[in-house]
Parts: sequence; structure tokens; C-alpha cells
Amino acid sequence: MIQQFERLANDLVVAASHENEAEVGRIDARIQGLTDRLFRIRARSRSEILAQIGFFKRLAQKNWEDGSSVTRYTDAMTSLFERYMDPGVGLKPEAARLAPVPVQDGYDPSVHELALDCLQERVAIIGLDYRYIYCNKRNAEFHRTLPSEFIGRPLFDFIDMERFQTRAKPNLDRCFAGACLSYDYEVADPSGRMIEVNCRMTPFTGADGSTVGAMLVMTTHPIYAHAS
Repeated sequence: MIQQFERLANDLVVAASHENEAEVGRIDARIQGLTDRLFRIRARSRSEILAQIGFFKRLAQKNWEDGSSVTRYTDAMTSLFERYMDPGVGLKPEAARLAPVPVQDGYDPSVHELALDCLQERVAIIGLDYRYIYCNKRNAEFHRTLPSEFIGRPLFDFIDMERFQTRAKPNLDRCFAGACLSYDYEVADPSGRMIEVNCRMTPFTGADGSTVGAMLVMTTHPIYAHAS
């Protein structure tokens, strides 16, 4: 069904390029119907669960400029997580017994996202194009927005360009080249309070072992906490 969706998406692009409104409408209706069917399917294995959730993750990434679409697809992902998990336990027994599936295409969502959302640290994954692949709830809360607002957007949308060029980008480039980094800096939080941040960067690899981005883990402390 996912392959059928991809074929319809390609057909939609062709119809739109020829300005065939009738064909665009027909294909769009089929796409919406297929998307609903893909959401309603109850996966029977871990691989099917990851494929199903990954489908909506990729839709959110492809439509990152459309806030309503991102919200719709991330809501679908949340519903799927709730469908396949028991509160406080993890994957339901029939799925938990299955062997894990290796990550493909850089990053696919999994139950590990839920674990990352429980951390006190701010966590983000930045792609080689300096755009967000992932943001946990703690990091989104620091910026007073939602995790879905980060997906597909460049890092410099959330920090000023000077900080991006002088600090973030050089360190990311080193991380993309294979280095694990840890450094401290001071910055004002959204309320204007000065804080100290320790940022740890680790190369983020795909299924084939190649680097597809960097994982950032940021620990924050108020400046006054270190005063004697």
C-alpha cells in the first residue's frame, strides 16, 4: 500500500505539472482514501509497526512548510504509538517479542522516541543539511513550541545566524566528519535568564554505517547555580 501511495504521489506531480485540475482532484481523493486505510491497518509485527509509523513521519517531513499537515501527521503518529503500546510497559507483548528492525533512510521513528521524551536533557538530531530530523519534548519546551515545529526546518531558524555560523555549524561539521564533541556556552533562555549549556554531539549513523547527521544532547544549568 505504501508503494501504491508513492505511485499516486508521482502521478499527482505529473497531473499538477500539466495543470490538469480534474486529474489532480481524482488522484488527491485516492491518496486521501489510501492514507486513511494505511492509518486503520493494525500491524502484526515490529517491522509493520515501524513501516506504518515511518510512513506518517515521512509525510510530516515532506510537508514541513504546511503546519496543518504536520499537525495531522504527527497526531496520527501519536495515535499509532498509543495503539501499539501499553502505558508504562512499552510495546504490547505480541510486538515486543519480535526482533528489532534496523533503521533505514537515516531515521525512522520507534519507541526510542518515547524514551527520549522522558529525558531531562534537550535532545535533537540534525541532518547533514543542518535541518532538524528529530526534536524531543524537552528541547521543544525550551523554545516554547512543539516538536513537530522543528521537523525539516534549519537549525538557524531557532538560533541567530551568528551563533549558527560561528559555533553550531563548525562543530556540526566536525561531528559529521566523525568527531564526538562536548563544549559549554552561555545563552539567554526565552525569558531572558542567562543559562549555561553543555552540548554533546555524537555522529548519527544510518543502517549502512554512514553518517547521516548528528545527535545533540544539551544539559542546561542556571548561571547562578555555580556561584559560591
